[in-house]
Amino acid sequence: MRNKIIISTLLILTLFSCSKNSFKINVEIENANGRTAYLQKIIDRETVNIDSVVINSNKFTFDVKNNKNNDILHLYVKGWRRSVPFVADNKDVNIKGDFNAYNKLEITASETQKILDEFNRKFNSTNNDDHKKVLVTDFVKNCPESVLSPYLLYRYKWAFNLNELKSVSKYFSENLNTGYLSKIEEYIELLERSERGKPYIDFTLNNTEGQAVSLSSLVGKHKLIMIDFWASWCPDCRVENPNVVAVYNDYKDKGLEIISVSLDTDKNAWLKGIEEDNLIWENHVSALKGWNCPAATEYGVAFIPQNVLINEEGIIVAKNLDGEKLRNFVSRYLK
Repeated sequence: MRNKIIISTLLILTLFSCSKNSFKINVEIENANGRTAYLQKIIDRETVNIDSVVINSNKFTFDVKNNKNNDILHLYVKGWRRSVPFVADNKDVNIKGDFNAYNKLEITASETQKILDEFNRKFNSTNNDDHKKVLVTDFVKNCPESVLSPYLLYRYKWAFNLNELKSVSKYFSENLNTGYLSKIEEYIELLERSERGKPYIDFTLNNTEGQAVSLSSLVGKHKLIMIDFWASWCPDCRVENPNVVAVYNDYKDKGLEIISVSLDTDKNAWLKGIEEDNLIWENHVSALKGWNCPAATEYGVAFIPQNVLINEEGIIVAKNLDGEKLRNFVSRYLK
């Protein structure tokens, strides 16, 4: 009898121990039936799919093995422009929301997730970019060992210039082990490659007719080429487009050419945006992969609208000009 009790106790302990070797990510997403959902993680600078499932009844679960290196995980459902980050801390996670409002998902997870939610609440409560920059910088300084520090600096990298990114990155603890450290390193390298005075970076994307167009096919044929990164879903892009059109009309006969790179995912929306905003130049290209556009990645594009201006010799001569700054630069350069 005693042996039976010991065996039963060992069995219970074994089962309990096994149950702690993994955690569950329970997801309920309305209007997502038939779509594929991916669980992702940054590994060696790449976004890696570590699990996937075709959604049925708007619900699914990922069973994930515990990992001593706690890191940011991502949920991505095909059709979203971005993945949704969260922190599990090797504990069960519950995610609820609507496919059509992925930026408003309700995530119930770890204490680290609560810290992230609170930071995002403060960050989104201000429209002052300098204040946003201070919030990120202070978090990194005060929490150098937190897995959130590299993530937040990378997520909001658009608020920092190259030198600022390098400076804030120095606060990271040497004990950190997260894929976002490598992503920040990569981003800094990309910015250094696409600084003013550096040679242009070539790319090839399909135009609206599905034909491949390379940037190199335009360089040397025009005095000034502007790579215009935009998207039909981007409100700031649509506001800036009339200014871009006006500058093009005034200087196209003096040597200005534009190649627009769209970060759209929906071809019909892309074509409609071109027509509605009267973007009359010939070269419109897109990978139709949203922020995963390879050309945007190569130029370190972290926000849109964004532009890069290249001279006849293929040298980058200006970046990120809008409004009167764009007109004044083009006017001086092509006088």
